[in-house]
Amino acid sequence: MQRFLALLLWLAAGPVFAQSPSQVPVSSVVQTDNVRAELISDVASVKAGEPFWAGLRQTIRPKWHTYWKNPGESGLPTEIRWTLPAGVTAGPIVWPTPHMFDIGGIINYGFSDDILLLVRITPPADLSGDTLKLAAEANWLVCEDICIPEDAKLELALPLAATATPADPKTRALFDTARRNVPMESPWPARYGISKSGEPTLAVEAKGLKADTIRDVYFFPAEWGPVATMAKQKASVTADGIQIPLKRGDAKASMPEHLTGTLVLTEKTGNGEVRQAFDISAKLDPAFVPTQASLAGTAGVEQLSLVQALLFALLGGLILNLMPCVFPVLAMKAAAFARLAGHAQAEMRRDGLAYTAGVLVSFGAMAAIVVAIRASVGEVNWGFQFQSPVFSLLIAYLFFVVGLNLSGVFEVDGRLAGVGQGLAARSGTTGAFFTGVLAVIVATPCTAPFMAAALGFALSQPAPATVAVLLAMGLGLALPYLALSMTPMLQRLMPRPGAWMDRLRQFLAFPMYASAVWMIWVLTQQTGADGVVYALGGMILIAFAIWLLRVGSDASPAVWLRRGVAAAAVLLAFAATLKLENGSATAASTSGGPASGVSFEGWERFSRARMDEAVAAGKPVFVDFTAAWCITCLVNERVALDTPASRRAFEQAGVVKLKGDWTNRDAEITAVLKELGRAGVPLYLFWAPGAPGPKILPQVLTEGMILSELASLQQARR
Repeated sequence: MQRFLALLLWLAAGPVFAQSPSQVPVSSVVQTDNVRAELISDVASVKAGEPFWAGLRQTIRPKWHTYWKNPGESGLPTEIRWTLPAGVTAGPIVWPTPHMFDIGGIINYGFSDDILLLVRITPPADLSGDTLKLAAEANWLVCEDICIPEDAKLELALPLAATATPADPKTRALFDTARRNVPMESPWPARYGISKSGEPTLAVEAKGLKADTIRDVYFFPAEWGPVATMAKQKASVTADGIQIPLKRGDAKASMPEHLTGTLVLTEKTGNGEVRQAFDISAKLDPAFVPTQASLAGTAGVEQLSLVQALLFALLGGLILNLMPCVFPVLAMKAAAFARLAGHAQAEMRRDGLAYTAGVLVSFGAMAAIVVAIRASVGEVNWGFQFQSPVFSLLIAYLFFVVGLNLSGVFEVDGRLAGVGQGLAARSGTTGAFFTGVLAVIVATPCTAPFMAAALGFALSQPAPATVAVLLAMGLGLALPYLALSMTPMLQRLMPRPGAWMDRLRQFLAFPMYASAVWMIWVLTQQTGADGVVYALGGMILIAFAIWLLRVGSDASPAVWLRRGVAAAAVLLAFAATLKLENGSATAASTSGGPASGVSFEGWERFSRARMDEAVAAGKPVFVDFTAAWCITCLVNERVALDTPASRRAFEQAGVVKLKGDWTNRDAEITAVLKELGRAGVPLYLFWAPGAPGPKILPQVLTEGMILSELASLQQARR
């Protein structure tokens, strides 16, 4: 897009800044507002049939720059159009080694100060006349805070002689300097490979290099598109050569057979630092499948055994009962269980076992889905279903219907049994079973302490281990309720049934309505404002269907008409999912625009390149991986990360704050989570300057934790 804007600037501004042909002075030197352009030659006289070098010398205004053949994220390269006598040919520009310019985060490649662009001129052997006239029209884009297109018409007349004579010493010195500034052909073989995430890595077999003598390594891609421009490239130099992880560029075409560019090394020698440049042509090697830069130095990455993973999963599931996403469902079932107080012990045990069965069956089904997706797609993550706007809409419907049932709008009896609404609020073993199912559904966007490591282990293991760990997590979630149903001593601590239970039942409808509102909000982050219309319209249709089934009697002649209209209303509500899937959901998920799941005020968007750049610059880095559907994430942001004290401490410590929004699927964030052995969000990384890797913070944060980490950073600086 920036390259397109630069081209528009050139086209739009050209008539303003460029001079008309009648106004342009034709000579060997032209002075514009920002560049002195001169056409020079390394010979004073020309011999027919003997090639020589001409050059466009540009003396650029201080702090301004022109562009290389690949200008980077914006800009346009200098062009020379020649008008030559018949038979005389001009070769392409021989480009000097470029420099990188970082203008407000926009990375450009080009030149500043004094530069000479070389062109080989070849006259024919039968060239006749007294003089060889070289005419060139040059145009360039010169930039500082603004970009200005400029041009010049240049002419140089060289006498023909029986023997070519060299130019004056000063001019020859300019050409000698220019030739030294041209990259030499690389003496080393090179190849490149593409990782599973689609990112290229350049490998140069420069054997024998000493890493402690190489201060800087940078690869300038020769063409825009295949490889992205990067402010910092994290090259590794070993005795076997150089590897440079790169980022895929914006070009939609497949990667080229050969990746070309200029490799620049800055080496420490006995005479000081020497900057050397080599032209590289790296062949695509399908057998070379690189991995991204390792975060192996990360503090907090657990290497678990199966037994440890099972224990962590059990503890994580147990703690999950205290998380805000699960609490409304558990409170609802606890009220139903209190109603059983005084009933037969066998009935209470059946209720507890039914609830546990609902949890375990749901976790078992989830494990089967995970294994199936992993076998076909290759990877899957915790909470992946909440990245689907269709799932978000269906869950919003479910919360709404359960809320209506708890409010007493309808009861599940013979008239509604066929519709299947409100199963989770039903009494008896069926209600207990579906309460377990509902608890698992609402638990998946949450992660609790111990869960992250266990899930990361489970999703990277063979199917039996995956199933075992997820079932252990389900057992942990069901354990408090199961223990209560099996232990008469605990049951005696419960309050006696009474009128308070109906009031509590009605009160618990409001957390369900709030959950429905939350899911509608998540839906809007995924699909845009249209999601509100689909969700609220669908809820109206569902409420209308319930009303139709409640009015009248089963003996009424219109009963089948009411049921038909109710069924049509429900089907129409569910038809909104087709609209989401085919329309706005796709747009929202790919736009990268304002429809992001979370607030970015005071935060930069996460990218691996930006994180690596900040770490390489020695800055402290805090990374928040979050999602709109993750309640734990949102709570942490409000109580720990975005409080006035935390914001002030972040600013005083000079921390680079990066936020990775995983509301919709993001391949780069998924790759980092996988590398760190995590299966979902929240995930918090704090990278202190000089540390070998980031520290993983707990999944439940407090303001005190954040202030403590930042205070320790300030103390280390002292």
